[in-house]
Amino acid sequence: MAIHLDASSEQNILNMLMDQSAISTDQMNKIKSMSKEVGKSKLETAFELNLTNENKILSLLSKTYSLDIVDLKKHVVTDKIKKIVPIDYIRNNTLVPFEIHGETLRIAIPDGSKLSLMKNLKTMTKMEPELYAASITDISDFIDRMSGTAKKTNQKDQKLEQIKKKEKAVPIEVESDVINFGDKVIGEAIDLGASDIHIEAFRNTSLIRYRVDGILKTMDKFTKFLHNNYNAVVTRVKIISKLDIAERRIPQDGASTFKKGDKEVDLRISILPTKNNERIVMRILNKDAGDKKLSELGFEISDLNKLTKAVSSPQGMVLVTGPTGSGKTTTLYSILKHINKPSMNILTAEDPVEYELEGIGQVHVREDIGYTFASALRSFLRQDPEVILVGEIRDKETVDIALKASLTGHLVFSTIHTNDAPSTITRLQNMGTPNYLIAAALTLIMAQRLARKTCTECKIIDENITPKLLNSIGFLPEQSARAKIYKGKGCDQCNQSGYKGRMGIYEILEVTKELKQGVLSNLQQTELEAIAKKTGFRTMQTMGHDLLLSGDLSFAEFERVLAVQ
Repeated sequence: MAIHLDASSEQNILNMLMDQSAISTDQMNKIKSMSKEVGKSKLETAFELNLTNENKILSLLSKTYSLDIVDLKKHVVTDKIKKIVPIDYIRNNTLVPFEIHGETLRIAIPDGSKLSLMKNLKTMTKMEPELYAASITDISDFIDRMSGTAKKTNQKDQKLEQIKKKEKAVPIEVESDVINFGDKVIGEAIDLGASDIHIEAFRNTSLIRYRVDGILKTMDKFTKFLHNNYNAVVTRVKIISKLDIAERRIPQDGASTFKKGDKEVDLRISILPTKNNERIVMRILNKDAGDKKLSELGFEISDLNKLTKAVSSPQGMVLVTGPTGSGKTTTLYSILKHINKPSMNILTAEDPVEYELEGIGQVHVREDIGYTFASALRSFLRQDPEVILVGEIRDKETVDIALKASLTGHLVFSTIHTNDAPSTITRLQNMGTPNYLIAAALTLIMAQRLARKTCTECKIIDENITPKLLNSIGFLPEQSARAKIYKGKGCDQCNQSGYKGRMGIYEILEVTKELKQGVLSNLQQTELEAIAKKTGFRTMQTMGHDLLLSGDLSFAEFERVLAVQ
């Protein structure tokens, strides 16, 4: 007797065995090559090589999807059960309804690919499906009992047979096309250096957009397949990120690791139910991105010296500020790598931990269970650290503990959301922090933005930029009269965008004695900025002007990134 199993089921089982490390990559390669040689299916080959068995698969299925195991031998096939779902559907999809319990129909499945059929079954039977895990043999026997072809047989004589079926016998959502599509979407995003993938459904269409160099770009070639198979793609993403497939009413957050060639990236996945289906955003965390040295981030020598001095002090507080996606995390990780040595105890509280750093204690803050930045900070102080990184300062409690820690012999790093460096002092004051505490603890504030670099291959003079326009963004009249501003025309090198790569634009505010005195005297932000400029403080706008004149920055990009709020 043959055990029927369709291609998507077999692939799903093999994927599950790989994901749960029950089969290694080498073993999988052996299965593939041997299955071609002997002309048998991959799963049958895995059984023959003793690399897995039905009990292992059943146990993993139950654990992976939190399903109870059912022994179908103990269940009788009633007439009611035979009529509830057409036998052809049962055979084609290898699942069995085995019990009716009030308004609930209990269904046994051999693998996770069947989860996408639940909506279909609910519509077909007008009952609420309740899933159970069962072995392939048990399900196969039960199907034979339902169709009246059961024969007494020895289990050892059973043969695993892959059903060859017509293209439309099963909905595409259980085909391996969806798996290939998902892999292609993520793989191409990695190749393009995207930071995020957006998958979203609208009333008449569905879109995939990549955020490349900070800008969202629609990937039209994926639209048709995505729109036709949206639910299946969402289900696939939920499976790889270990989320609840059946839950479609509340937001879910998950994580996964994706390997492409030698490159390994972490994915942070957020799923949000909207009026038109669920919306997915995947943040791609490239593990190489945390490897930049401080000297590679484009600081001028004087600014780099100020920063190096502040991060090498035995105590104090260094704040990095800027909007989401401005490279704050990369800068902070570069600082940690710069100062990290075996004689130092460095602890970080992050939400989430983006890149793993060797020799540094990294803690994932979980606001949902009450483990906040403030509570992590308190426990850190009992761990005898020299350096503490707090992912983000969001409230007065975190500010107070962080500032006090920086006054008691700790070096503290953190991020805060403000427009520029001087306004950070005002933000701390508005949070209710006393001036004496700010003046005593703060050593340096750095604000930054990431701007797209004008493509050097297709750079041309931008004829639309007049001296009047340059005067409006702070150029002096004599400068703007002779300035030549460039833009990218668009070429094959830059994908017709006119931009290639990104660069940091930043300002570094050293909290000098004069500035501390100004804070204690309760001076306004403009007065504090004037004091800072006397000691060499350059604003991001000034750096932007220099980059405009050097041809690295286009006027449009200056306006987008540095327009005064």
